[in-house]
Amino acid sequence: MRSGAAGRRMSLDEFLRIIADREGIDRFAASIHARAVFATLREAVGDEEYFGVTLQLPPDYAVLLPVP
Repeated sequence: MRSGAAGRRMSLDEFLRIIADREGIDRFAASIHARAVFATLREAVGDEEYFGVTLQLPPDYAVLLPVP
């Protein structure tokens, strides 16, 4: 995706499928990678900004988010 491109809503399954396809891995490994990215994002931006961003995600994404 190029910088500045508009985002779009997608299901958790679609999100994980895209990760798996791009990385050449299975869906389970994709979920582990996504969890690591969300954890790193939280550390990088801090709790307040992180929660502001993740509140915009569909509820089924909660399985990928680090527990406080």
